[in-house]
Amino acid sequence: MQPLIKIEHRDGFTVAQVLTETIETENIAEFRRAIEPLVETPAHLVLDLSLVGFMDSTGLGALLSCLRRITSRGGTLRLAGLTPGVRKLFDMVKMDRVFDILPTADDLARATPPSR
Repeated sequence: MQPLIKIEHRDGFTVAQVLTETIETENIAEFRRAIEPLVETPAHLVLDLSLVGFMDSTGLGALLSCLRRITSRGGTLRLAGLTPGVRKLFDMVKMDRVFDILPTADDLARATPPSR
């Protein structure tokens, strides 16, 4: 089975690229298992969603859960590379006000660097 997330470390951030086209009811358990190690420790995480063309409410709920867990441990979560369909969902339910969204994962230079 192909991994669901590819992890890199850049400039004090952990960049996790989601390697699936959807985050929805059908694969939410797999997504949660894959992301679990990244939200268990205080991290400065950038979740690259540039390959995700569709997300439903369960995917959105999983991201909100990740945000709560990471921030409760003193970390940060930023999202990057939202495709038009996913961006439309975020705008429609006003999650663009909840998450720090970068145009791409390469825009880390624009992000406030994490304290070391």
